[in-house]
This record gives sequence, structure tokens and C-alpha cells, in this order.
Amino acid sequence: MSRSILQSAVDGSSEFIEPFSPIEQPASLKHNDEWLIFASSSLGDSSLKQLFKEASVTGAIVLFRGIPEGKTLGAAIRDWHTLMAGLDPVPQVRIDPKAFVHWRVTSVPAIFRIDDDKVTASALGVYSKDWLQLQIETGNTGSLGQRGPIHSILEPDLMQVAMQRLQSIDLGALKKKAIERFWSRQTFTELPKATQYRIRMVDPTIVMQRPLLDANGRTLIPAGTRINPLKALPFTQQLVVFNALNAEEVDAVAHWLETQDRTLRRITLITTQLDRAQGWNRLNALEKTLDSPVYLLNASLKQRFDLQVTPSFVQAKGLAFEIEEIPAKELVHEKAQ
Repeated sequence: MSRSILQSAVDGSSEFIEPFSPIEQPASLKHNDEWLIFASSSLGDSSLKQLFKEASVTGAIVLFRGIPEGKTLGAAIRDWHTLMAGLDPVPQVRIDPKAFVHWRVTSVPAIFRIDDDKVTASALGVYSKDWLQLQIETGNTGSLGQRGPIHSILEPDLMQVAMQRLQSIDLGALKKKAIERFWSRQTFTELPKATQYRIRMVDPTIVMQRPLLDANGRTLIPAGTRINPLKALPFTQQLVVFNALNAEEVDAVAHWLETQDRTLRRITLITTQLDRAQGWNRLNALEKTLDSPVYLLNASLKQRFDLQVTPSFVQAKGLAFEIEEIPAKELVHEKAQ
């Protein structure tokens, strides 16, 4: 898990000192020109149903701090939708623990009028927008205190729950399991072994099937244009594709590598298969034997170079790729320099 995720969870802490005194927030979290109704399932279904109706009529946003313990997010949403049945429009409902922290809300219901991320007026124990609007119009602004019965917030702070879950996760163990499962889940791109020596040329030219347009819709490259990527980007390395499950091929590639001056060009070793049971141990041993990193062949690479057998040697020759196929038993003699 990235450090930034952990940090964002920490930033959502619900520690506070006094109610209705906002904590400084990033611009992306600020509220502007909104009516906010803070709610909780502790209000009971009947009150929540009336609260949702108020939000539907007035356009106020209903905020919850989290979801009840023991319930999934999906179950909580289904419960809310049941209470909203028949409402048109459906009220806006958000799970926003940071808003509860930001505005120091510890009891519900509560209603706030927010302008430019500042409280114009707020009250506890009520959720009527019309009532609060009347107070504002008659000059009663700021915190108007408790004006009705209040309830504690039943839902735990979602950010705190997330942080607790993150802290309980053994990231090292997860990484270890992912590494251990890699080989059992790996799909190999297999190729048959070469039975005869052959050289083929592969033309990498592509034909544009549709025009390439810029942001303004102007044509940069018209349809039908033939493009050879080797004209723009030289291919200076050599690919050696072999099957690491074939001991004869591994020995042949190892012998061939001993004859090469690796300072002249980059040589990239690619295997089509590897022993699943031995996994990482086998890969480490193979790289030690060949004194080079070894990569796995994928379907895209196979298609791009039209690879058909192993061992195959791929290098650029002019504006095409040369694919040299050499049976392992011939490789030592054919490739020796």
C-alpha cells in the first residue's frame, strides 16, 4: 500500500477541540453555497425518512459520518434507498467524515448554511432549511445552538475505520503472498523448438487505419499512411528468445553468450517458459548461469516479431527485423565468432 494512502487516512483524523470551528481544509474539500444536513442512523427510520424528504424538496445535502458497524456499504445504501422510496428528486447523500470533523459535529441532526466555506448559520436538533433560512433573514446568524432533540452519532468515522484496517494489514505478508503466487498464476507464451536453421525478415511497417488527429481535430497523419517505426527509432539491441525448460537450449545460449562482446550492443534474454514449482529459485539460478537478467515472453512481443520457434535471435537489419532461428544443437557452431 502506498505511503500516500496511509497519509490521507491519517489526515482524516476526527480529533477536535470545540464545535463548529472549522479546521483548515484544502481547496478541493471546501464547501460553497450549500445547505448541509448532518445525519445518522441513530435518528431512526421514521426521522430519517422525513429528513430525506426535506432534502429532496430543498436540495440540501445529507451527510453521514460512515456506515453502521457490521454493515457493508452496499447494505447501508440499500437501507437509505428504501427510506427514499417515492422521492423525486432523490436527495443527495454523501459519506463525508471529514465534514463532521471540519465543522465539529458530534450530535445529530444538525443543519448548516455554508457560504464560501464559512458557516452563515447552524443549529442542532433541527434539519428544516426553511426555518434556518428565516433565522438568517431576520439577522440570526452563526451558531444558533440546540433547537430540538439530538442523538449521538452511531456510525464510526469512516477515515478512522480505514486507518485501523490499514494498520491491521500485514503489508509484508501480502507482498510475500503475491510473490509466491506469481508463478502458479503466470501464463506462458510457448513456442515449439527449432528443427532447422532459417532466417526470416519481418517488416514492421504499419498502415494507419484511421487518421491521427490533434486536440483541435486537425489531421496529423491521414488514414492509409504507411509508417515504419525503425525510421524514427533505431533498434540497437538483440533479443535472444529461448525455452528455459529445455536444458539443451540453456546450455547453447550460455555458450553463445561467452563468445559475445556485450559492450558492443545490449543483449536481452527472453524465455518462453520457466519451472513453476521452482519459480524464483529457478529464475535466480538461470540468471546466474547466463550472467544476465532474463525476461518472460508475452503475446504482444511474440506477435510484434512474428516469433515462431526457439531459439530465435532478433535484430534490426536496415528497415526490417531479421529473425534467425537456430536449433540448439547447431547454435554453438553457427553463432560462434
